[in-house]
Amino acid sequence: MKFIADLHIHSKYSRATARNLDFENLYYAAQIKGIRVVGTGDFTYPAWISEIESKLEEAEPGLFSLKNEIAKDIDKTIPENCRNPVRFILQTEISNIYKKEDRVRKNHNLVYFPDIKSVKKFNARLDAIGNIKSDGRPILGLDAADLLRIMLDTNDKGFFVPAHIWTPWFSMFGSKSGFDSIEQCFGSLKEHIFAVETGLSSDPPMNWRVKDLDGIRLISNSDAHSPGYLGRNASLFNTDLSFLHIRQALENNDLEKYRGTIDMYPHQGKYHYDGHRKCNICLNPATTAEIDGICPECGRKVTYGVLNRVQQLANRKEGYMPENRHGFKSIIPLADILSEIFEVGPRTKKVSTYYNKAIKALGPELPILLNKTKKEIETANVPLLAEAIMKMRAGDINIDPGFDGEFGKVNLFSRQEKERLKGEKYLLFDLPCKKAKKRTKKLIPKKALKKRKTKKDQEKKQVIKSRDILTGLNSAQQKAVDSNACAMVIQAGPGTGKTRTLTAKIACLVSKKGVDPSHILALTFTNKAAKQLEQRIDKYMPEKKGPVLAATFHSFCLKLLRDYKGFCASIADDALRLLMIRQAMVEDVKKRMVNKADHLISLCKQNLLDPDDDLKKFITSDGPDGFEKIYKNYQDLLKEQNVVDFEDLIFMTVKMLNQQENILSSVREKYRYVFIDEYQDLNLGQYELVKLICKGNNIVAIGDPDQSIYGFRGSDNKYFKLFSHDFSGCEKIILTKNYRSTQTILDASFQMISKSLEDKEKLKVFSGVENTKKLVIKETVTEKAEAVAIGKMIEKLVGGVSFFSMDTGKVNSYDQKEYSFADFAILYRTSKQCETFIRMFEKEGIPFQAADKKNMLDIDGIRQVVSLCRIIAKSENFLDFEIIFNHFGARLGKKGKSEYFKVYKESRRRGKDNLDSFIKKDTGSIKGTAGQNTVTAIAKRLKLLLDEVKACDNETCIKLVCKKAELNNILENNDKTKQAFEKLLSIARLHNDLKGFLDAVALNQDADTLEFDTQKVSLMTMHAAKGLEFPVVFIAGCEQGLVPFARDGKTIDDIEEERRLFYVAMTRAMDILCLTYAKKRSIYGTMKNRQRSFFIEDIEKKLTLVEKTLFKMPVKNKEKQLELF
Repeated sequence: MKFIADLHIHSKYSRATARNLDFENLYYAAQIKGIRVVGTGDFTYPAWISEIESKLEEAEPGLFSLKNEIAKDIDKTIPENCRNPVRFILQTEISNIYKKEDRVRKNHNLVYFPDIKSVKKFNARLDAIGNIKSDGRPILGLDAADLLRIMLDTNDKGFFVPAHIWTPWFSMFGSKSGFDSIEQCFGSLKEHIFAVETGLSSDPPMNWRVKDLDGIRLISNSDAHSPGYLGRNASLFNTDLSFLHIRQALENNDLEKYRGTIDMYPHQGKYHYDGHRKCNICLNPATTAEIDGICPECGRKVTYGVLNRVQQLANRKEGYMPENRHGFKSIIPLADILSEIFEVGPRTKKVSTYYNKAIKALGPELPILLNKTKKEIETANVPLLAEAIMKMRAGDINIDPGFDGEFGKVNLFSRQEKERLKGEKYLLFDLPCKKAKKRTKKLIPKKALKKRKTKKDQEKKQVIKSRDILTGLNSAQQKAVDSNACAMVIQAGPGTGKTRTLTAKIACLVSKKGVDPSHILALTFTNKAAKQLEQRIDKYMPEKKGPVLAATFHSFCLKLLRDYKGFCASIADDALRLLMIRQAMVEDVKKRMVNKADHLISLCKQNLLDPDDDLKKFITSDGPDGFEKIYKNYQDLLKEQNVVDFEDLIFMTVKMLNQQENILSSVREKYRYVFIDEYQDLNLGQYELVKLICKGNNIVAIGDPDQSIYGFRGSDNKYFKLFSHDFSGCEKIILTKNYRSTQTILDASFQMISKSLEDKEKLKVFSGVENTKKLVIKETVTEKAEAVAIGKMIEKLVGGVSFFSMDTGKVNSYDQKEYSFADFAILYRTSKQCETFIRMFEKEGIPFQAADKKNMLDIDGIRQVVSLCRIIAKSENFLDFEIIFNHFGARLGKKGKSEYFKVYKESRRRGKDNLDSFIKKDTGSIKGTAGQNTVTAIAKRLKLLLDEVKACDNETCIKLVCKKAELNNILENNDKTKQAFEKLLSIARLHNDLKGFLDAVALNQDADTLEFDTQKVSLMTMHAAKGLEFPVVFIAGCEQGLVPFARDGKTIDDIEEERRLFYVAMTRAMDILCLTYAKKRSIYGTMKNRQRSFFIEDIEKKLTLVEKTLFKMPVKNKEKQLELF
């Protein structure tokens, strides 16, 4: 059976599409065009898949038809000579934007499935990765090869087609962000690519020149954004009508079953030639080469078109024709032909009138263009139509080529030809007077071009791949590595390579000085920093020398407590800690007072003070009454449940080392070389720990007093300044060569920090990188406008997230440097500010991740998973049982809680298994249904679960737990929960047992929740950004009250620390720094006027570019529905 298929369209839910792009209009348009099979488009979008299910029904295997009750009314409006069955095939397009081989890659890919079940399964997988609800065509920071793998895992009967493979942006071979081969894009999965879509700007002969496409089926589709564009490109089949037969016709290279393509002339496509739309410059590839790709109008790089890119990858000469080739037919859409005849726009009423006339007389559009004889066409009585179509078929046409997003212009006739062909007496319409065009495309001849001199690109730093540990060190770093001093302090400004220096010194100790790696300890403040240090040390370490211990202070102390004291208590998470503090306060108090008590207890422990010590220094008038009693009660509650909190780990370790000389001696003997990162962030407890273990040993401390930002948790940069006093004879080395930021960013941040009232001798760092001359200061009307402005800037720097961005001029097509989503970070002072960005990014489909450990663990479903893991690992507390009892439906009343807590405490005291104790004693105090929902039944269920997961690895265990505990529905409830669960699994995979996993969950900080190998914009507080770097950084909310932060809007606790915090935030940026603020912001539900932060005033105006953004609500595009559709 012969039929025409258009297998790539969109829905009304995609950006820049017509509002009438629905199944009713597609059904109508397909018949008017003569198309039998149409893609559904956008099956990833929830609202559209709902329409698929409600409006379509299964027809032939894997294909769908419009339900009869809907179709019958539409059929009445279709000319009888156009009526034919229409089938839909499940199809979607996905935009992949990611980094691969150090380049930003942007490509679009088509996915097809034979059934709704597969579509839903596939959508669920994607929903866990990114936001598929913001746009019909989702934007994912996902490698195209990974997308293909997900498709195959979902249902290998589906198939995958790279879309419009030559388009400069968003394509597999595109000149801007594509690859040079299929294998480079898809690797070992190349064999699963058996068809590619050629796009509007290329035709089969252009593709035949590229050997990499030998054996690959070339298909053509319209990529329609409105029903009227259906069929402008299409594919021809001669096979049975089913999903499987369509796939086989493409996969098996059967010349009989797949008959080739129907293509617009490629010159008509909007990316055929090179050029600049804004400069109105259009160039053929030869001319582009003559001028080295530089626009003669503006001096910037031109956009290389499809023809140029084909020539770059071509292995064969123009005109090559393979033996076993599929056919193709070139067309000009009927509306464009009529537009040329009548010299009016293709969407005007006149064109619509004559289009309808031709269709009613002759039948569907594509058969008219391809098959009807001249005599048959003349019967429609449409002036010059027959002659125009004959000229089109013969290739007797002239087209001004499309370029840089502007469609080509068809020229079929000259005015003289029209008059000659028809003559005045036969002419049925008046030839309009030619209007002068406001803008004429400049086709530049070679001789008229002058080569422009352009600035040479800055020389790229040579990447030295040698494993030599000393390669690439500067003189100050080399001095630090070579030094034999027993004590050394390195003052290292931001981006000066402190981690590189530490790893080089450690590796040098092992490889060149013969130090046993097990005697080396490296202490940091975040798990990410520890992991990074460990990986870099391993990179340079000689083989089979053993590991160096790189750990955070807290994880190191946990290790010592377990190694020397048999410590087996669990670590309280935030929820349990705050619950116990509330219980310790006895009386019902406001949340603010609980948080205040929490903060005071932490400060006491950081300062090594027990409840019985003198705490007057920390008791304030606005704090809770009877704080000493609260602190004591809290410690008793922790002991009852065999739990410690985060700050206990260091406090207990210092106590142990002070009280037991034998343990201290053993630790000193084991760790003879101690390296401490971020020394300026030490609090008293950490400071005392360092002095204890480093006495008589070798110590290297590295840090920067100007980056001391944790005063709220007891840190004090005075300990950095005391280093030379504590370790006499120490050597001091200063690192000032910056390897991260442009000089503009460094100069601006230095000017700001230099205004500090603290030490006037500030450390100035230099990079000499002059790429960006100014940092951007952006004023917006509200915080919503601030989020929108940042989103638009990201879209521009990414190079546009859609063709719409390019074609509407939202971004410059010739911006020379592009970024991936992972290159952006948005920093803010308070976590509350994150919410506006989350809402905006979800709406716009910008992939993002937020650094927020607390919110991740508080999510319904996640807290149950963690509690179940603690129960399985035998490190649970009573709150874990409460959470699980509630989950299974046994609601404990106040009396029930009290009675079961007694059982729990007694079981703990006697060393018994808690579940066994619960099974033996059912108090009957439970409110809930009988049988399975009683505590006894739940405890038995948990015992069985424990037996099932005994031999499982962490990931398998967690997934089995979720299944058995009926948690999957909760975990798949929304994007936030799915992402949190994926992050939890990624942490679990890093550890050998549940105990290690649970320790990591307890010890992780906000920044540790970020995934740095994912393609997403990072959202985080300024504090969480410490130690990180990003090519592009936005600091949002640069307003007084936020920067610097004032708790009540007026009182700034420590302005010098706030200044240092802003300095840290500014120096996270590598290439571009943008400071934004709002003139009005909602503060506790009230809109208040805001003033720009006075920190910004400390930056010289010559270093800044000030922009004002007036946010306006977008006006919805009122798409006019064509008369035909």
